[in-house]
Amino acid sequence: MSISSLRWRATLALGAAAAAVLALAVPAGASTGTPAVSPEQAGYTATGAQFRHVSASVYLRNPAQYAGEVASFGHSVQLWASGLVVTIGLTASTSGSAYTPYATVYDRGTHQVIASNPNAQYCEPSGDCFYDRPFTFPSGSRLTLTINYLPEAGEVAMFESSDHGYDFTSQYALTAQSFTQARVGTDFGSSPWDASYPHTPPASSVKVAAYNNVTLTSYNGHTATLWSWWVHHKLLANTGQQSGSDWVAVPAGLFNGGASFQTWFVPKSAQSSSQPAAP
Repeated sequence: MSISSLRWRATLALGAAAAAVLALAVPAGASTGTPAVSPEQAGYTATGAQFRHVSASVYLRNPAQYAGEVASFGHSVQLWASGLVVTIGLTASTSGSAYTPYATVYDRGTHQVIASNPNAQYCEPSGDCFYDRPFTFPSGSRLTLTINYLPEAGEVAMFESSDHGYDFTSQYALTAQSFTQARVGTDFGSSPWDASYPHTPPASSVKVAAYNNVTLTSYNGHTATLWSWWVHHKLLANTGQQSGSDWVAVPAGLFNGGASFQTWFVPKSAQSSSQPAAP
């Protein structure tokens, strides 16, 4: 096993330990904020703290079942600072069956890509990691997506770990940052600001994804789910292409102590200027 692989395995172990501690804790009362509208993401965002860690697990459903609604979609976790957005996720065409991993660092002001898959490695179950052997994740897999900001190391570490033992890792050098927003959810655009993708509402509500084991860690080391003293908000995906009534998908309520939620396509009957309710 390579030194690089050992380093990433150690990072994964730390995340698993944090999740184990969290599972034993009784969630505090939730601090709920007003829903926010995103042009392309349905899920949850947390604010009111500085976040150095965000992670969530998701089952990769067969993309082809959503071909009637969108041409592609994906999943991501994100950290937002005043000048940067760091995201790791995966995307799938609904004409296929596989998901492609990615890690991207954006300039939040200009929306330009600063780094795409920086120092990316593709790690096999043996523990060996390679820069030049990219792979995709098949539908039917379960993945954990994680971002760790490591100010002591001057970098942000991003990785996706599958239940089949394949990992995608990426890292990027960062100066001091204040990440005051963490996001988890389903993506339909090519960036956090993209609203140009085609979308056809289904006849009735359709579940897109289920997220579990959502964990956040603040700069002072407090680890919890979305249900904590920081504020969580629903993110409602709306492209704005139809005078504000083009709702794409919305999250349902939190459960499992704030560690789980689902996202759903909004049906034709709920396309109006009012915010739709989740099923």
